[in-house]
Amino acid sequence: MKRTILCAIGLFALTTTLHAQTIAGTWQGTLPIAATGQGSTGGSGLRIVFTVDKKPDGSLHGAMALIDRGNSMPLTSTTFSAPNVTFALSEEVNFRGKLSADGQSIAGTWKAGVQSFPLTLSLATPDTLWKREGPAALPPMAANADPSFEVATIKPAKLDEQHALFDLHARQFNATGMTATELIKIAYNVRGRQVLGGPSWLNQTRYDVVAEPDTPGRPSEDQSRLMVHKLLTERFHLVSHTSQQDFPVMALTLDPKAPRPTPSDANLNPNSAMNARRDGDDMVLQFSGTTIHDFLAFVMNTFQDKQLVDETGLTGIYDITLRLAGVAQGPVSSDDIGTALVLGAQHAGFKFVSKKEPLTVVIIDHIDPPTPN
Repeated sequence: MKRTILCAIGLFALTTTLHAQTIAGTWQGTLPIAATGQGSTGGSGLRIVFTVDKKPDGSLHGAMALIDRGNSMPLTSTTFSAPNVTFALSEEVNFRGKLSADGQSIAGTWKAGVQSFPLTLSLATPDTLWKREGPAALPPMAANADPSFEVATIKPAKLDEQHALFDLHARQFNATGMTATELIKIAYNVRGRQVLGGPSWLNQTRYDVVAEPDTPGRPSEDQSRLMVHKLLTERFHLVSHTSQQDFPVMALTLDPKAPRPTPSDANLNPNSAMNARRDGDDMVLQFSGTTIHDFLAFVMNTFQDKQLVDETGLTGIYDITLRLAGVAQGPVSSDDIGTALVLGAQHAGFKFVSKKEPLTVVIIDHIDPPTPN
């Protein structure tokens, strides 16, 4: 009897200790898949980091970052019932594990669709916490800087580069398949319909551009646009002026009857990111740490014949989830995706209003092919 009582006391003490533990903190581990693709690495693998915090009401919320790929996203579910832990993006993408008795590790399984991988997470300390590397880890350029491109190479694009690709959030401006019109759109932050005049080659000849700033740090989007504008002036001899013209638009507004978008916790989601995943016949888009401007710019890429404007009045960064019904079940048209996005935005607390508004137009007075490198 005495032995039974002692065992019961020991079990009670262990259970009490586990329930007293918390999983708030930063947990990190390495998935046995390639950092740049699928499959086994045979090397260091893909580093994954979960950041967990406790809300004032005592509930948990968190975010996941694939530190080698530079993207992060909020968790849709963060649960802890000692010793069981679940970090979930969806039913199909999640981590389930058990907290160790000392509260320093969680051993479990990472599941992504039909694939699953063993994963052990360790509680990070200031000394062991992984740091982001590469361009995303650079400190931002000074806010009052007036940068230019110190070195810029402009070459004819390859024949297979028919889609313009660029990144305004990296230090180096690296763009492929760019027409002069595309560069003007970047510099002025306008759509193609807002660029008027100019010779025919403006929309026909494509270039690859690699340019390095003359100022330390990672430029903001506005600073990158400024440098592209200077590049057009110096290398293409662009002369232009702006005016106003009425356009039919779809204004993004807030549905007064719906909840407001969820403000993003900058400590959990330090970098703007978008994650797309399939959920049955639906496609789910998760925006993390995004501004309404960036969110709307993504949505507008599916509405090539429409202009979208922001009239929400929202500032700051938000976590936004859009469910696109039926678009994952087979081939769909851009109109179907556009319709699904509108419905998804409505379910997320937004609505679109059709109207006419004056928008800036860029009128080309003079432009030349780029000067030699």
